[in-house]
Amino acid sequence: MAQRKDRYQTRQGTHHSETKRGHIHNDNNQSAYMVRAGADGGRHYLMMDSTGSPEGGRKGSTHLICPGTFNVIAAEDVSKNIPGIFMEAESGDFIINVPKGRLRINAENVDIRATGTGNEKGVIILDSDEKIILKSQQIDIDSKVSTKIFSEKTVECIGKGILNIYGGLVDVADGATKIKGSKGGIYMNELRFVL
Repeated sequence: MAQRKDRYQTRQGTHHSETKRGHIHNDNNQSAYMVRAGADGGRHYLMMDSTGSPEGGRKGSTHLICPGTFNVIAAEDVSKNIPGIFMEAESGDFIINVPKGRLRINAENVDIRATGTGNEKGVIILDSDEKIILKSQQIDIDSKVSTKIFSEKTVECIGKGILNIYGGLVDVADGATKIKGSKGGIYMNELRFVL
């Protein structure tokens, strides 16, 4: 592709900052508008691109880059039922990446919901290299089809006050089950009638 030219490019600026309209980058793409700080312009700028690959996300993209903190404070005068900050990705993924710090979400209530259908959608994945810690006054796990707890080593189920185990049919087995049969026996059958 030939080097892009635009005779309507403009630039205004001082040693504090500069603004450009129609700026053409070294990769031959063009920004409709660009503003950057003077002393730290290479790391502190706002850029709105007008060319590039739509599929790759460059065309029509907006870039906000800063070496310091990035703060958004809004919605002081907004009523309770109106979203104070709303962000939506109409296609593609929404990625929050914090490679050197902690991601914190603080709110009165937190809702995480996956609304897709089928075996590959509507899934929430919690994946950790070390631990997943759940702490609360009450924890409820409710599934319509199946609930599984699996560990390659140890599973502990501890009720310091009372531990209740209920089931329409309860089968308990250990490594010796193949020889001696499952544990529970008459008591487990009696439990079925109680339930």
